[in-house]
Amino acid sequence: MIRVIVVEDEKPTLELMTLLIGRHPMLELVGAYTSPFEALERFAETRPDAAFLDVEMPKMGGIALAEKLKAIDGELQVAFTTAYPAYAVEAFRVSAVDYLLKPVTPDDLARVALRFGRSQEIRSALKSAAPSGKAPAVRCLGTFETRGADGRPMSWPTRKTEELFAYLLAYPDRLHGKWQLADLLWPELDEERALHNLHNTVYRLKKSLKTAGVGIELAHGNQGYRFRAQAGLSDLQLLREYGGSEPDTVAVAREAHERVLMLVKGELFAGKDYAWSAGLAVEVASQQAALTRRFAAKLRKSAPSLAKSLMFAYLSESPLDEEVNEELLELLAELGESALFHRHYTQYAERLGAELDAEPSAALRKLAARMNG
Repeated sequence: MIRVIVVEDEKPTLELMTLLIGRHPMLELVGAYTSPFEALERFAETRPDAAFLDVEMPKMGGIALAEKLKAIDGELQVAFTTAYPAYAVEAFRVSAVDYLLKPVTPDDLARVALRFGRSQEIRSALKSAAPSGKAPAVRCLGTFETRGADGRPMSWPTRKTEELFAYLLAYPDRLHGKWQLADLLWPELDEERALHNLHNTVYRLKKSLKTAGVGIELAHGNQGYRFRAQAGLSDLQLLREYGGSEPDTVAVAREAHERVLMLVKGELFAGKDYAWSAGLAVEVASQQAALTRRFAAKLRKSAPSLAKSLMFAYLSESPLDEEVNEELLELLAELGESALFHRHYTQYAERLGAELDAEPSAALRKLAARMNG
């Protein structure tokens, strides 16, 4: 269960949110307030995992309240409710999971609850993934978020500072020419001004990471910059390490299952619009698919439930992957799970038809016919 609080100064909306949360199987309401000050005062007592906050409240709005609550608990997940979609951009400045337009519907709440749940799963898996037992400081899959040594999400001084860090994470251990970086981030500016901006942004980046206690090495030479990161800094780094490995034994695959589970889902830098990352996102998706197939194949005979969970996790983000869908359906048929087989086959076939105007392979159609018989 995900423990949540609601802060909403309009009583009818508060009552509606209370009703919807009470009906949702994943959520447990531990506090409902019309006053943001009362919510802040009782935060340590309620210890929620997540909060639904109204953006427009007198004296203290939801965004200001979120900043105060996250200063107490950096792991708190926040979703905003608002009547004005223009607040969305500002809401994401404090790493909001989502925002809901009023009036909130059951489908809206279900969508956010699912995101809360996925985020909890990923964080739990990330903690077991790092050699030290701590989660990697940087999440690049399914989001882009950097946490300092105190566990709190970092706030970047500028968007370009964050984008430069993303680029360096994407292409570590290589020399990046200063003119190339300047043109990448400021293609609309003349060379001298773009280079001036680059120098300032590098300074801000190094200062921000040092203040947050995030260990990197960014060396400056005549030709440009070279970036090196500490081991286990990001989930992207872990994906690349696992992506090139083959589990030697089933025991190794079992032990790594939770770590692999959190690496096979989530688009690279999801929610960001970095023009340079489109090609890399395709490459990362290919690595996630390959990782899923390798570990599922190793687990298929002796630990089929783990193989299933791995394939379902991957397909939740990449539902049209033909090879993984075929492997999953073949496994379900082997296990005699006919109801799950037919449900998944139907969903896959409908999505193929709607999005690609195609149908499952002849082999899968033949298998489905056998399962029907």
